Amino acid sequence: MKIFKFLSENLLLIITLFLLAFIPLYPKLPIVTIQHTWVYIRAEDFLVACTLTLLLFLVLFKKVKLKTPLTFSMLLFWIIGAVSTFHGVLILFPTLSNVFPNVAFLSLIRRMEYMSLFFIAYLSLKNRKSIYYVIASLSTILILIVGYGLGQKLLGFPAYLTGNEEFAKGIPLQISSLARVPSTFAGNYDLAAYLVLVIPIFVSLIFGFKNTLVKIGLFITSALGFGLLFLTVSRISFFVLMLSLVILLVLQKKRLSIISLFVLTFLFLIFSPGLMNRFGKTVSTVNVLVDANTGAALGQIRSTPKEYFKDKIILRQNATLEDAKIASSTALILYDQLPPYVEVLTPPNASTGENLPQGTGYVNLSLSPILKRAGRYFIQTPPKEGSQNNEIHAFDGDYLIKKAKAYDLSFTTRFQGEWPRTADAFKRNIFFGSGYGSVSLAVDNDYLRILGESGIFGFLAFSSIFLIAGIYIKKALPKVDSPVVRSFVMGFIMGTFGLVLNGTLIDVFEASKVAFTYWLLMGITLGILHLYSNGDDVDIFKEVKKALASPLAVICYLFILVMVLLFPLYANYFVGDDFTWLKWAAESKQNLVSLFTNADGFFWRPGTRLYFLLMYQFFWLNQTFYHLISIFLHFLTAVTLFMVLRKVLKDYVLSIIGVVLFIVLSGYHETTFWISSTGFIFNALFVLLSLLFFIFWKEKKKNIYMVMSITSMVFGFLFHELGVVTPLIIIAYDLVFTEKNLPGKFFKKIYLVLLFPTLPYLALRFFAQSHWFSGDYSYNLLKLPYNIVGNIIGYVVLDFFGSSSLRFYEILRNVSKVHILYSSIGLAIFVFVAILVYKSVFKRIDKNEKKIVLFGFLFFCISLLPFLGLGNITSRYSYLSSIGFVIIFAFFMKKGFGFLLSISDKYLRVMISVLIVMVYLSVQLFQFQKIHIDWFSAGEKSKAFLVSFESVYKDYWADKNMHFYLVNVPIRNGEAWIFPVGVKDALWFALPNKNFTVDIVSDLPFALDRASSDENTEVFQFDDNGSIKQVFPTKKPIQIPPAK
Repeated sequence: MKIFKFLSENLLLIITLFLLAFIPLYPKLPIVTIQHTWVYIRAEDFLVACTLTLLLFLVLFKKVKLKTPLTFSMLLFWIIGAVSTFHGVLILFPTLSNVFPNVAFLSLIRRMEYMSLFFIAYLSLKNRKSIYYVIASLSTILILIVGYGLGQKLLGFPAYLTGNEEFAKGIPLQISSLARVPSTFAGNYDLAAYLVLVIPIFVSLIFGFKNTLVKIGLFITSALGFGLLFLTVSRISFFVLMLSLVILLVLQKKRLSIISLFVLTFLFLIFSPGLMNRFGKTVSTVNVLVDANTGAALGQIRSTPKEYFKDKIILRQNATLEDAKIASSTALILYDQLPPYVEVLTPPNASTGENLPQGTGYVNLSLSPILKRAGRYFIQTPPKEGSQNNEIHAFDGDYLIKKAKAYDLSFTTRFQGEWPRTADAFKRNIFFGSGYGSVSLAVDNDYLRILGESGIFGFLAFSSIFLIAGIYIKKALPKVDSPVVRSFVMGFIMGTFGLVLNGTLIDVFEASKVAFTYWLLMGITLGILHLYSNGDDVDIFKEVKKALASPLAVICYLFILVMVLLFPLYANYFVGDDFTWLKWAAESKQNLVSLFTNADGFFWRPGTRLYFLLMYQFFWLNQTFYHLISIFLHFLTAVTLFMVLRKVLKDYVLSIIGVVLFIVLSGYHETTFWISSTGFIFNALFVLLSLLFFIFWKEKKKNIYMVMSITSMVFGFLFHELGVVTPLIIIAYDLVFTEKNLPGKFFKKIYLVLLFPTLPYLALRFFAQSHWFSGDYSYNLLKLPYNIVGNIIGYVVLDFFGSSSLRFYEILRNVSKVHILYSSIGLAIFVFVAILVYKSVFKRIDKNEKKIVLFGFLFFCISLLPFLGLGNITSRYSYLSSIGFVIIFAFFMKKGFGFLLSISDKYLRVMISVLIVMVYLSVQLFQFQKIHIDWFSAGEKSKAFLVSFESVYKDYWADKNMHFYLVNVPIRNGEAWIFPVGVKDALWFALPNKNFTVDIVSDLPFALDRASSDENTEVFQFDDNGSIKQVFPTKKPIQIPPAK
């Protein structure tokens, strides 16, 4: 009777433990076939259906209630998914191919099925000791999974995979000793994701139990699971698990254990080097055949001895064997006609032995060096049905063989296939997506999948589940007095963290074994916390409102805003100075010390040079990663500015407005759009960090903050000479905001400390023989006052009106140079009016508000000190100074809103405010759109130049010291630069022979005249689209004297 009583009281717990074990252990054998897909209905689906039926009866008979922290958010996610699917099936599917309503319905039910197990697990926990049953079950399950995985590796245990339609039929497969281990899962990635989820739980529990034997058992279980992860050879899972465990050990205050973790990792890498080998093969060097006229890649090429083709039939072009019988001389190539080595093409979709296409994602093929020209290539095609012989075809044409970097299969299929198709599904309806079943089975990015299937609304609803779960855990965990439960919850949090990161490259929430297990563990975690809540319910909606308005949430909003505005530039090609920095990184053989001691006559920017050197080593010539790093640095700068504004403005909402204003300003676009300007972003970030840490030092009086302020200042020096203004900005802040009664002597010492790093900086610049003041970067002392005032006005106008004002300002400046007298009078009037406005405004604001305005003005002017004396202004110089503009502008926005409060009613005030904001944002965003178009077109012209240059490449150039004349080189494209400099450096990458010279001229006859007397000189003229055409000198006619 006790057994029956236990079963009746703990029925849901028993079911939970059974599902927790059955789903990951039982192979995915098909039971019911679904038309148009190889996703079958399997045993776990029937078990889950029976379980949910039982839950339904329990709810109907009021034995349990579905009142959980996640009920509303899950229901919302399901409703949005249903609306998206109905919309897709009824409206979008009829216009699309290879999408089916039955598959869409099955996908919708599957998502609901996965998440519904949360309720089973949540309701199953009725006492606090239940967690021990869960821990024992998970330990046993993991050991069994490890044992079966080792059996596959060593004993030939069968694997049941679902990687393609044939495997998904439940065919037992025996993997080779070198293959990746899937254990009881449908693939190695699914197994790796499961391990990412559960291993942090076991590692965390080691610190929760006091019993030594239990600790040892948990350690062994964790180590076995960790070792199995290496056999999956999953790079992303390994990375996120290591990150999760390091953070977990820090949270558990076991920092010394991090050393043990890395030692264990090192040992596994020694005995199982497959993972490191896979990391090494992420990008490989290959020879690629390229169409010389279009620059398109045809595939990888290899030189093969002609003996390979002996006794084989070689067909010309697309000729067939029947054609060869009729006209053998035109359809065949004889063996004797072959050169000693021939070029054999590997088709882009040739099999790699894994029933998957080989990688075809080449890294910046247009900049890859040319090895030689080819007039013919050979290709061996698979035998046709009914034939046992491969056909060999020879194709004649104009081709180049280039040495390129190529991504492996995993990244290629994502970048070129699944992600673009899923993005298309999202674009059809950004709010609701295209519905379930509208994307492929393997998108390999869970969040992109959600956007494609259920749009922004679905993504927000899905995110709300984790937000509410996090809030509930944060509120309930402090009430837990059991170290075991606390450790279990912390382990689950870090497992979730790892799984969320894993979802960027793997569909972890769509893999059934992982998804079922995750939602069961989510239910167990929240269920056990509920038992410790002592009946105190968390006001979820109140906490969500607080969370959505928190600084962390604001940072997330800033990230979204930055990505929306700047992410499209990821595809923009290199232009101008980018090639100069990349060439320096490519040929740099200097040690790190020389970066600081030898400037090569250039500006002393060792930090920027080191950045490009590291980027080149890791990402070579992939412009996408350079842009993404710049965007991320811009985001970090915005976050740091938000923190600084909170200290300066003393107004949370106004700080948010200020940082949003900074992000949408278009005046400094060169800094974020131009890769070679990344040093400006680094510099601005370190300037703001230095100021922020100084403010922390003043508030908390801890010397560590002063050390961090000085360190940030020094780092700013390394990336751009503008960093010298950092101590002046900090001193300006201190002078403005420090109360007068503080001891002045003490702060004078601090000023000396702040100014001291400038001395060794200047000394290093001098000894490194860096560029100082010359050429475009020199001051005209006679025009210095005029330039200073004019440039201040110009940068204010640039910040306020955006990039389009730059051209107007240049016209105005050119006119003023001609009419100096009139411009001087106008300038004097402007200064006089500015003084009157200043006095009038300052009378109407209080003391603290005057400090804000004064500091904003000082920040603006000090940030421009190195540039105010120059003869022109430029977009990228305004990046740091725009922060001072933002401080002043945000403050006056607040004052303007206060003025509206006094003269209008509520509705009119709101209407006027919204109208002003919309107009100003529209002005900036419209310019942003034009800037995007200009920079993208500039990059396309840069790429067209390289592709067209390759089309005229001659093999003998590799052996000669060539001299190239380039006529009408494009400098700008609207707001964007093309080749102000750097055109020779771009050719340096494309040509195998680096011994060449380039002259840029605007006079075509002059270039042709020079070329006519030198056979190693070539002349090229640019077209409007950026491509070039070769121009040949006209031979002078020979004068034949008349006969006598």
